[in-house]
Amino acid sequence: MKLEFQVVERMKRTYSLLNELSHINGANVSGELLDRMMYSFEALPLLGKEYWWFLFFGWDGRQMMLLVFRKSGTSMIFNGEKVVLKETNQSSFQAVTTGWIYDGKRMRDLGVTNPVVLVNAKEKVLASKISDRKMVFRGNFPEYELMLGEIAHMKMTRGDFLENRRAHGILVPPFGAGWTDVYSSVRGNLLGKVFEGTAHLQKVVGVVPYGSFHWARVVFQSNSTFSFFCLKSLNESKKYFNRSMDFYDHRTKRYFRFKNPKLVVSERRGKTPTWTVEGKDGTNELRVVLRTYAEKQFTMNGGGSQVYEEYAVTPSEFAFRNKEEVTTLQDLGKGIGTFENAHGSPIL
Repeated sequence: MKLEFQVVERMKRTYSLLNELSHINGANVSGELLDRMMYSFEALPLLGKEYWWFLFFGWDGRQMMLLVFRKSGTSMIFNGEKVVLKETNQSSFQAVTTGWIYDGKRMRDLGVTNPVVLVNAKEKVLASKISDRKMVFRGNFPEYELMLGEIAHMKMTRGDFLENRRAHGILVPPFGAGWTDVYSSVRGNLLGKVFEGTAHLQKVVGVVPYGSFHWARVVFQSNSTFSFFCLKSLNESKKYFNRSMDFYDHRTKRYFRFKNPKLVVSERRGKTPTWTVEGKDGTNELRVVLRTYAEKQFTMNGGGSQVYEEYAVTPSEFAFRNKEEVTTLQDLGKGIGTFENAHGSPIL
């Protein structure tokens, strides 16, 4: 009875967290909440999932993406490998760790590991392994540090952005999802070479079936940013919902938020895929063409199925216009980022 009571109380805290995130939906998020998200793991009901994403974008085009993932249930298939999922005690759990590095010439797959992940909320540390390399993430907003064996050592500091943290949530019980984002400047070492650029830390908690969506974020050398998100009912569908698009012009310190914009997303296949995103909201119009220079796929099976197609991209075209101004790549400088094409099924 005592164990059942503890599980119920933890479930309540999970839904309380989702409710709190759903009432923020913006940049007014405390450091305490960011710590709670990064250095704890939730009680996951049926359809429950947790993701820790660590993304690093180098101004020279190099990228690194790391992922820690767990879900409800006792096992799953990740990239064709069976992995065990369980809580080992109140401060550790067994999960999936994976990732990739684009070194400027080729994609390096870090494989799939099924280690124990340790979280220490008091010391603000998350520790595990990826491909037999020790992974340690620690710190609190706005300064963090990540080490991955001998191949990566990143130090993150406050980013020169209008908004360097955000929190979002949606709660329609028994379903819900919430996430936090931290945007940082980063300097460190990757594969023995100095690395400078930006970092994006994201933690996601969801009680939802797998589904289909697009997401992208691009950072320009001027520290301006572009991002968008949309859900789809089916992978091939061109009808989008829960649509959003943001453009931050660092030169003018102005944010342009496209609320539920009209969206067109298209892919052109060739030697490498090219993604075009067009959005319109009132007098604001934006068009960006994202050229892929590396790609990686994650597949998940168990309690449904999900495929994440991750593309390292650079914009070959960009145009934002309204009644007052026109902004292009000539104004913003070179950009780097990620485009994500995800598709899933709740039953297969």
